[in-house]
Formats: sequence, C-alpha cells, structure tokens
Amino acid sequence: MPALPPGRTLLTTVLVVGLTAAFFFATYLSYWAGVDISSAFTYQSDVVAAQRDSELLEVEQFDRRSSEPMLRAYEKLLASDLDRIGLEAESKSERPPRFTFPATRNDYEMLTTKLANLENAGRVRFEQTSRENTHTRDLSNALFAIIALLFAVLSSRLRSAVEEGRSLVERLQRAFISKRRAIPNLDLGSVLLSATRGSNVGGDVYDVFTYDNRTAMFFVADVSGKGIEAAVDTALIKYSLRTLFSLDRDPGTMLRRFSEIYDRSAENLESFVVLFLGTVDLVDGTVRYASAGHEPAWCVMGQDVSRLMPTGPIVGVAPGANYATQTLRLRFGDALVISTDGVTESRDDRGALLGPDAVSEWLAEIGGEAQKMADAIVRRIRRRSSGITDDLAVLVVRFAPARAAAARSADAARRRRTLA
Repeated sequence: MPALPPGRTLLTTVLVVGLTAAFFFATYLSYWAGVDISSAFTYQSDVVAAQRDSELLEVEQFDRRSSEPMLRAYEKLLASDLDRIGLEAESKSERPPRFTFPATRNDYEMLTTKLANLENAGRVRFEQTSRENTHTRDLSNALFAIIALLFAVLSSRLRSAVEEGRSLVERLQRAFISKRRAIPNLDLGSVLLSATRGSNVGGDVYDVFTYDNRTAMFFVADVSGKGIEAAVDTALIKYSLRTLFSLDRDPGTMLRRFSEIYDRSAENLESFVVLFLGTVDLVDGTVRYASAGHEPAWCVMGQDVSRLMPTGPIVGVAPGANYATQTLRLRFGDALVISTDGVTESRDDRGALLGPDAVSEWLAEIGGEAQKMADAIVRRIRRRSSGITDDLAVLVVRFAPARAAAARSADAARRRRTLA
C-alpha cells in the first residue's frame, strides 16, 4: 500500500489530534456545565428546606410546646439543612447563618431574614448559572460542529487513498473504536461489521479495558444513526465509560452517570444508545453487569445457556433513570456472549427473524475458544440470511485463567531458549 506524502501525513495527523482534543473539550464543557447548574439547584433546594424546618421548629417550640425529644428531632433537621447549605455555598455571602437552639422569637426572626437573603442569592446564582450553561452548551455544540467539519476535511484529503485501504473511516476506527487487547485470564473474541457499503464505521461499538489487571470493564453498544454522527457518539461512549470506570466499578452506577452525560451531550435530541456494560474480576471470575435496554446477552456454562435480560431503560429515552446491577460467577471455560440486534434481528430468505432463543440453541452447540464462537455465530447468520443488512457487533468474554498462565509459561520458555 503506497504511503501518503509527508506533507499530507503531517496535516492529517494535526487534524486527527485537533479533532480528538476538540471532542474531549466539548465533552468536558457539556458535562461540567450540567454539574454547575445542578449545584445551583441543590443550593436553592437546601435553602427552601431550611426555611421550612425553621418554621416547623418555631411552631413546635412556642405554639405547640412540644416535648424536648420532639424539639431535638426538628432541630437536627434544621442543623442538617444549614450544613448542606454550607457545603453548596460558593461565596461568603451564600454561607448559612449560625443558629443555636433553644432560641428566642427574636432568634427565629433573624434566621428567617437571613434565609430569605440566601434564597434571593440562590435565585441569582441559579439564573446566572443557567445563562452560563446556555453559553457553554452553545460553545460545546459549536465544537461538535467543528468536529464534524474536521471529519469532512479528513474525508476529502484521504479520498484518493480510499481504494488502497487508507480511508478516513479506517483512521477513525484506529482513533476511536476499541481494538481487542489481551486481558489477563480472559479469552476474548469479537466481530464488528458495518452494513453500510464502503464504510467500516457503523452504530455498533464494543470495548474491553482494565486499569489494574484485577478488574476489567467490557461493553457492547448500539448507537442510533450511522456515519460521522454515530462515530462521534461511539467515541463519547468509549471514553466516558473508561473515565467512569476509573471512578466507580459498579455497572449500575456507571450507566446512570453515563446516561446523565449523554443527555447533556447528545446533539440530536432523538438519539439514543442501547448498551450492555459489565465488569469481571480477573481472579475469581465474578461478573457484575447492567443493561440499558440491550438485547439479551447470554451466559454459556458448558451446554447450559441462560439469557441476561435488561436491567434498565435505553439511554436517552428516560432521563434520571436508575439501572440495577446483577451478579454472576464464571468458572473456567464459562463465557458471556453479548451482541447488538444485528444478530437476533437478522432475517432468513422468508423474512423470519432469528430471535434470541435460536441464538441460545446455537451457543449450546458451538462452544470452544472465544474467537471461534464469535466467528461461528457470524458464519451461521451468513448461511441463514442472504446478507448482512444491519450493523453487527459480537463480543465473547470467556473466563480462562489457566490459558493465561500457560501463555506466560510458554513465553518464559521461549526467553530461556533465546538466552541459551
């Protein structure tokens, strides 16, 4: 394959670096703008709560003359409200007043006046943050538009090399779409196909990743849309989940936080993501997973095949949704098979869908190493259907600690023979 001229290679590299930097900066702006407005809203809510509990405590103390234990309970609520106000305050003027119980009527009047001032300050802060958030979102959207423009520029510059395998979409795959990497104690297999002729970028994406070689994260996602728009979303998914994985290892929590990021970042309000996310303990085989409306995944234990159902709604259709985390334990040779709907919704010549039950029957028959399982699924789909009509991703995660140990022993033996 002929290489690109040095000048074109340099400019292309600059464009890719600029594209990546713009994407991360736009994602940062979208996410933290939402965090700021959330903090302003929380501050206002805490001030209102303090006003309510202050009035309740005053009524209980002077009008109802409640017992000491009852008064202490209300006093603790008010103290908690004031503490939360202090945590959310951004300036000295937003800090809560001091209040000592038991108090006089005059003390309550002073507290009411100061809380009213804080309410006004909170309203100003919320309005100012809302305006800044709007400007930030506009800037973020402009950056995403620049990203799309950079994609177009790259496409134009590399058009002459498309026939030689150096197309823009291949560069985007190397920059954004995960390559399968060796993970200790895991045997991995994958297939990623695009139904769009002349393009290797579709709406399906997968990733397997670890920071510490003790716990690995893996996911399979199906993004609405295709082409450049889908490529941007797959990049957002990959790097957002990797970042969230560094902060929290619970899949349900990661999915909830990713859903919040996606709701703030997606340019198309009608876009959505169907996603299966899991973590696996690389020592004892414990798998924890959460599924955002995903096609059922499968757990293969010998010839026993069970389906792993969704644990929450599709990302992008139910803001504020929670996702349950489920747990299972893999033994040596057991595998998880996750796919997008390009597998279960593939049709035969009569138009009949394959469906998840048929996939379960296939998996009970296939077995073997992870990549052989993934390839066998695709071969059967090709035999059953006249062609691949939808984007398709298959990821097989097989727990094989002895395989990793054997590979290390073989490498050590080769090094010893080389030294000898």
